[in-house]
Amino acid sequence: LLICIISAFYPGCNQADSPYIVLYAFASEGQLLKENMSIQNEQKILGRTVYAGKLSGKAIVLAESGIGMTNAAMTVQKLIDKYNPRGVIFTGIAGAIDSTIHIGDIVVCQSWITHDYVYYGAEGQAPKGIRVYLPKADSIVRMSRFWADSTMFSAAKRLAKEAIPFEKVGERSPELFAGGVGVSGNAFIDNRQKRIWLAENFGALITDMESAAVAQVCTVNDVPFIIFRAASDLAGGSGSNTARRELEQFFEVAAQNSSMLVMKYWERL
Repeated sequence: LLICIISAFYPGCNQADSPYIVLYAFASEGQLLKENMSIQNEQKILGRTVYAGKLSGKAIVLAESGIGMTNAAMTVQKLIDKYNPRGVIFTGIAGAIDSTIHIGDIVVCQSWITHDYVYYGAEGQAPKGIRVYLPKADSIVRMSRFWADSTMFSAAKRLAKEAIPFEKVGERSPELFAGGVGVSGNAFIDNRQKRIWLAENFGALITDMESAAVAQVCTVNDVPFIIFRAASDLAGGSGSNTARRELEQFFEVAAQNSSMLVMKYWERL
């Protein structure tokens, strides 16, 4: 169902034996998954502990990527090279951009864009596509966005129709949204004007600091991926609160809900 990378480096690749890689940026974002997996071995890769084992009977490699686009890209490339995965899943928090996304809501975006890959000129910022190697085309092409695997995304869309016992934020039960655009860059967005710019230029629902990098690396390696992000704050803040204060207040519940959704999703892989 999912495509295995077959090359001179992976002769006789057996897809059934390959694990899924599950990544997160902060240690606490992966805690629930770690507690529920059967760890068979662990090792240090790029200075962080990587756990290999089983989750619900399926092979998994669980790892912290570190914060930021470069850390995420280095980690996922290293793990793809080492484990030849069936697919990559990223879980964690994000800042809400669109007003329909409330704190605690989980968003599974269909595509991802690097928002700070732009041209700065006299008239302001103009987004630019990134020139990358595309295996299916066997050529270097300019891409403005990177798409989640259609099969993995369809499974996430089906979950959106189910009642999932997410941890409440106040009196409100968080909702799951499947679709739309997510944006990433090496900046924590706590500015209303920047939030508006991201909405107007990309139609973004959420923003974070890793997902688009993971999406690009997976696309170039022809590895299926899906990304789950729970809103821990409104980029730019709301009312008298800044996004930083909201993050401090709602980080744990957002991280927990994102991991809970991955657990539900994992049962259906």
